[in-house]
Amino acid sequence: MRSDFPLEGPPGRHVLLVAPHPDDEVIGCGGTLHRLARGGAHAIVVVAARGDGGIGGGAAVDQREEECRRSCEILLGPGSTPPVFLRLPSPDLRDDPAAAAAALAARVGAQAFDLVLVPAPLERHPTHTATLLAALLTPLAGAAGEAGGRGAWDALPACADVAEIDITDARQAKTRALAAHQSQTGARPLGAGIAGRDMPQAVFSRLTGDEPRKAVERLLALDGLAPLDAGARSSADAARAAVQAWITARAAAWAAERWS
Repeated sequence: MRSDFPLEGPPGRHVLLVAPHPDDEVIGCGGTLHRLARGGAHAIVVVAARGDGGIGGGAAVDQREEECRRSCEILLGPGSTPPVFLRLPSPDLRDDPAAAAAALAARVGAQAFDLVLVPAPLERHPTHTATLLAALLTPLAGAAGEAGGRGAWDALPACADVAEIDITDARQAKTRALAAHQSQTGARPLGAGIAGRDMPQAVFSRLTGDEPRKAVERLLALDGLAPLDAGARSSADAARAAVQAWITARAAAWAAERWS
């Protein structure tokens, strides 16, 4: 598994996390985001969809946004930049990722980020897929920037291009940040579920020997996918085709890694 993901670095790096819904800033890579902020990175969270309803249904937009603000303050620290809410209806986001890309570009401006965190291409949630397309249609990462895909609904495989981030020291902050989303944690035991994913990803990551890590998050390096070239950024269909081709190539590489 990849060990050189740019988690550590000089203070002042610019990090962008594009979340499909309020709570996706913590599910998947909340511990990584906390570690980055604690290391001096300047992190911005942009939430694409309105998030009304949520898992249990009935949650109001204002409620979910306030929960997200509390979550981000826990993860990023007091005085951090509040999350930005695009407030796109999920059906509109899924139907027109290019319009979502325009809204995203309008809010983040011309800033080139050193690290961009987006939904992984293996996610099955359609709004998460559309959010990834919107991010790919927006030139967010600079020439030297990197992009990582995080898993929310779907865990990532332990392969050579998947980084494992030790979040042992960030577990408490991640748990508190997720608990801030009270409208969502009442419907399902999300906290227990996420902890139940992070712990096995540490316990079972090494085939032999001791494992000092107590919790691990996985990030898929999106080398060759983000940033897309100008042709693939021409339309949502072109971006979708680029993602599909990238997944096909990665699946072949993973199969070769295991069986060659």
